[in-house]
Amino acid sequence: METTQIDERTDERREAMRITAVALFDDAIDAEHTLVALRRAERPAEQVSVLVRDRAADAGSGPERHGEVARAVVANALGAVSGWLLGLASLIVPDSGTYLVAGPIGAALAGVRTFEENTRKRADDDGDGEQPASGQFAIGGLGHTLTEFGFRPDEAAYLQSRLAAGSALIAVTTSDPQQLQATRRLFADYSAVHIGQAQTGEAVVQEAEELLAAQPEEANSGDVVVADAVAPLHRLCSGGHDDPHRSQRCGGRVVDTAGEDTGEIEDLLADATASISREPTVRYAVVGFGGLLGLGRHRAAVPADQIDLITDPVRLAVSKDVLRRAPAYDSGIPFSRREEMAVNAYFGTTPYWLK
Repeated sequence: METTQIDERTDERREAMRITAVALFDDAIDAEHTLVALRRAERPAEQVSVLVRDRAADAGSGPERHGEVARAVVANALGAVSGWLLGLASLIVPDSGTYLVAGPIGAALAGVRTFEENTRKRADDDGDGEQPASGQFAIGGLGHTLTEFGFRPDEAAYLQSRLAAGSALIAVTTSDPQQLQATRRLFADYSAVHIGQAQTGEAVVQEAEELLAAQPEEANSGDVVVADAVAPLHRLCSGGHDDPHRSQRCGGRVVDTAGEDTGEIEDLLADATASISREPTVRYAVVGFGGLLGLGRHRAAVPADQIDLITDPVRLAVSKDVLRRAPAYDSGIPFSRREEMAVNAYFGTTPYWLK
């Protein structure tokens, strides 16, 4: 009877393990093509991790119109997939450098202390006596996070050194053996210079997924500085989300405080963390104005408390002139927390996550 119970626990642990396949790319274009291929293959974005040294930060680029995340996306040729990747953030890793990260490994790195504490608590609650890799290895935060995902300390240290040298790391965490093999073949097809894999505990994956879904501030452990991050916002008009109540406003006229035509609603940015049982909360309305046949078109993200979406036509709480001087919104570049702060400062509002 005791042997049977041990065998059952072993089977349960085996089923609770996932595999993280990892690849290194020395060419940024190869990395982008790999991510585009993963997207076309309909791999869930929450399974895909990206870590890459921030070339813009390395070059000493000064402050620009867009935030740190947007500049890192452009510098690392990842614009084609920036709207698909989850949890994009710019992290300053002590004694290592500045990195653009996304996905479960990126979220775990951003919340490294919280991640370690919670995964250990989950392991204790399971009562099987097994623990994730500890922080005793003589490697930094990047390498430590990789050991938590199951990589041996020597391989984690190697991956960390290649990242510091400028290689891009792409990983896919899955429990599907066929998907694992297809991922490894895809990595090879796009000229990966290193391909590896490791078993990743279910507790580690669950904690990483929770951090990935959290607000960026909640994932900041203090061990790693989150220089900039993309908030999890749904695009209700152009993101394929079915919300009839809000989508009827998409494309609708916008007037200012004087009732003058000011533009049209091009998109609505809403909380991605809203539950299925209630409609999402709109945080920004993207208003487009000006231009001819799509040329010279301008767009601004207006905080929700500066626009009345109930009226028809939609009414702004500011004048046309105020809107037209607002910071430009670019749908092709991640809308990061730094840009949100700039938008709210311009309109004299408080960011919703600070209320």
